[in-house]
Amino acid sequence: MNALTDPRFSSLVGAMPETTFVEAFLLLSPAYFVEPYRDIHRPLHPTAEQSMDIRPLQEIFDEFASKLARIIRLRVSTGQIPGLAEFTHLLACAAAMGDPQMAQSAWQAMQYRKVEPDTQCYNHLMEALIWDGTFTGLRKYRLRVTRFAYKMRKNAPPDSGWSGYGTAARSVLKSVRVVFNEMMAKAIPPDETTFVNMMLASCRTGWVPGIKAVLKAAWNIDVDGLLTASDPSSSSDVYHTDPASALHPTGRLLFAVAHAFGTNNDIRAGLHLVEFIASRYNVPIPEKVWLELFEWTFVLSRPRFGPDAEEQKKVKIKPRFVTQLFDAMTAEPYNVRPTIETRLKVAKLAWDSRILKKYMPQMYAAYEILMETRQRRWEARSAIMASMKRRRLHKSHADWQSRDLANAIHTYDILRLRTAQQTELVRKLARNMLINKLWTGRDNPAWFRTLFPQALEEWRDFLPEDFHLNTRGGVVHFVGKIRWGSRNRYSGRRIPIRRPTPYNDVEPGDEVNYLDDEFFWEALLRLEPNIEPTSASLRRLFEPVLERYRRTEDNQPC
Repeated sequence: MNALTDPRFSSLVGAMPETTFVEAFLLLSPAYFVEPYRDIHRPLHPTAEQSMDIRPLQEIFDEFASKLARIIRLRVSTGQIPGLAEFTHLLACAAAMGDPQMAQSAWQAMQYRKVEPDTQCYNHLMEALIWDGTFTGLRKYRLRVTRFAYKMRKNAPPDSGWSGYGTAARSVLKSVRVVFNEMMAKAIPPDETTFVNMMLASCRTGWVPGIKAVLKAAWNIDVDGLLTASDPSSSSDVYHTDPASALHPTGRLLFAVAHAFGTNNDIRAGLHLVEFIASRYNVPIPEKVWLELFEWTFVLSRPRFGPDAEEQKKVKIKPRFVTQLFDAMTAEPYNVRPTIETRLKVAKLAWDSRILKKYMPQMYAAYEILMETRQRRWEARSAIMASMKRRRLHKSHADWQSRDLANAIHTYDILRLRTAQQTELVRKLARNMLINKLWTGRDNPAWFRTLFPQALEEWRDFLPEDFHLNTRGGVVHFVGKIRWGSRNRYSGRRIPIRRPTPYNDVEPGDEVNYLDDEFFWEALLRLEPNIEPTSASLRRLFEPVLERYRRTEDNQPC
């Protein structure tokens, strides 16, 4: 990416043969530059992102799109005309970011250049429209279809958190139908993704009959008949059973079914359909699909409030159904490995019921996941250090821009951010444990006198130093420098860990003395002055340290 956008290499990029440029351009994939960050940011509230001081996802999207546009402009300025491969890639990137403006710009450029789009191009354009504004800010929490949500998306007031795909006069379904009709008019063959997009476009506007119609037309799946039949195996034969068919279902269709019916408040239909399609087509159910089903089952189980509260009560799922689904998907034959986000949701059910003995196992399991991610991050950091050690004898600046070092830093940076995300979620579990003053039951008769002090000692690294605690006897004020919402809520230079106490079975390990990464890289810069973070990879590695230096300089008196 940096080589293609570096002004020093502009003449070289402009003079590249078409095949060479396309090969290099396709390496700038959203799977590398966008999707890992998109997945990590998904469970983080915008307020948490600010307090963690991590780069906003929208900023990552904008930078990626800007660099792609700069590369294409450079090629065009030298007389090189983009072809189908370049435009298809631009549309794929726009789809991955839910950026219809970028997709429309690429589409208009294709028409201007008289480049004929294929099935992939049409699919990517539809995806960009469907996923518009669903990954960033508060909008990622507003996918459920209700009357209130439909009304807000109909008008989408500025700065309301409802921008993105629309309904009614702004209907995304109408826009996608226009694209689909054009595709059919040109006799371009559809595939599974095409009909998945039609389903999702219907789901965005709450048009459930449209979802069912697509399943019936494309795969002969009678949703209503299937849900009312006593024996689903007696339903009519399905279409496209040949695995070689472009319309043979895959995990993509299963995810779309889970998402479409989940967002439209009918998770039971989603579960039945996923199991039916998987069994009829002999398609394994990916973990991503199970996690989607679980998320919407949890969402539909929550107490509702606001303008749609009464309406949403009619479709509310009982909390025990959430735990039943969790138990089923994590057992044989599915063996889904729960994420920290999943553990957080199960713990929330125990928190609502005020059952401490069901809450704590989820907290322990979440911490184990964090430990595993930290170990992978430590291994990635060690790989970088080994690479740097091999280069200390070389003075060439090019040695610091090698591909293997860049890949090692990329792997590490993703793990660094994922570790920060998981640490934040464990901190949330610790906070919820602390603020529930109504833990009840025979298993915890003396929460404030016995269990709370033990928990405070065990999880103190994940808790602030300064906070108020409401007890039955009054308010206790713990005094310290670090508060809720502080940027660096973990005091000291060591990573936050679950502390061994006389009351738990935690053994002190290497993590007790493990230096936080930011301080580690700061120390390395001081000890190794020959390392100059001038290359793109090294700037990425040392950015948290450099940013802290910049803030310190800005705060110094003139």
